Amino acid sequence: MPIKSREIVQAARWDLRSFFVKGIAPKFKLELGQRAMREHATYSGRGDKAILCFSKDFCSYEVSSIDDYNFVLMIISHEFAHYFHKHNEHKDVDSLDTKSIEAWADFFGAKIMMTLATFGENNIRICRELGFNFHSGDMLDSMSNALYRLAESLFDTEDTRYSNRITRVGYCAAGVTSFLDSYWKDFNFSRSLDVLGRLYSNETLSGWLTAESHDFSLDRDVIERVNKIHNKIQGYQLDITGGLKPQFIKYLGTSYKTTPKMRDLYLRTRREQAKRQGFDLPDF
Repeated sequence: MPIKSREIVQAARWDLRSFFVKGIAPKFKLELGQRAMREHATYSGRGDKAILCFSKDFCSYEVSSIDDYNFVLMIISHEFAHYFHKHNEHKDVDSLDTKSIEAWADFFGAKIMMTLATFGENNIRICRELGFNFHSGDMLDSMSNALYRLAESLFDTEDTRYSNRITRVGYCAAGVTSFLDSYWKDFNFSRSLDVLGRLYSNETLSGWLTAESHDFSLDRDVIERVNKIHNKIQGYQLDITGGLKPQFIKYLGTSYKTTPKMRDLYLRTRREQAKRQGFDLPDF
């Protein structure tokens, strides 16, 4: 029997709350299918009035396969990434602000998605109800199909406030490999390349990545701007959204008290690790 997207939104909410210390979890306020909307979902309001709204069409969408599930969960997780970072507490001053925040929601949303699919009891139950027997390779192949669906629809826009579609696919893929680095507690370039190979395995998506490779751009300015925005939102707090159980901080932590020098050191360290593993990475 198909599952409605509404159920997956609710499952994501309850699983995310379970990752926090009891009594400290965010409310993750939701509005589910109460109105028609141009977008599938929006994050609106500030402070205690912050809410995630999902459209009537989106909530009634029938999920009948693991590919449908991953497509829907990617959209949901992107919106929860905005909520985690309290992005509405910031007012964009230019298009780079918007592009940077949306890029981070793609990246962090993929981490949320992986955390839900791996540790979320309600999401694991839904996967089983869909008849999916978890296998990491099959899950990555399915995510590739979901990324293709995003690239042909929501990511395919001329709006300059957003990165182009293959760059956004790249941000999502980076979120997946970041989650796996944390999960395995190491940095393994061969594993990351294998994972990227599976994530880009959809034939049409792979063709777009080749044909539009000149458009692919991981802009350093985006990283610097989003860190500046998150530092301002975080202020003197330990995290933007605190209270995570210790075992989930490495996946979903929202502390951004870093400096450009610290980020440069991190990149140099990663390049040196890659070189020791036989990979010579270009400067970023």
